Amino acid sequence: MSEPKTISVNIYGQDYMLKSTGDESYIVRIAQIVQERMKEVEATGLDANSQQLKIAVLAAMNIADELLQAEDKKNKLISKIETKGNSFIEYIDERINEIESVKKEES
Repeated sequence: MSEPKTISVNIYGQDYMLKSTGDESYIVRIAQIVQERMKEVEATGLDANSQQLKIAVLAAMNIADELLQAEDKKNKLISKIETKGNSFIEYIDERINEIESVKKEES
């Protein structure tokens, strides 16, 4: 594992020095997403000067909501793939049994 490096990001006017082994461009992109979500919340009418904590919490809740929706979508897709895969396996097993039955009858 590589050594953690210090990465500086600015989110909502605050500088943060982060230690990470992750790719710097990835960390910067994360900071950009947080910044974007905070600006979206601020655009709903909250005062950026007096309600920074509220803006941050609401932005975090929006990000968490997106995460949970993505996980739900992924889980539904996995379930669908598993169901179709099992159906395919059952179909193949049935065909194999039919072929084996025909071979036995021919013998």
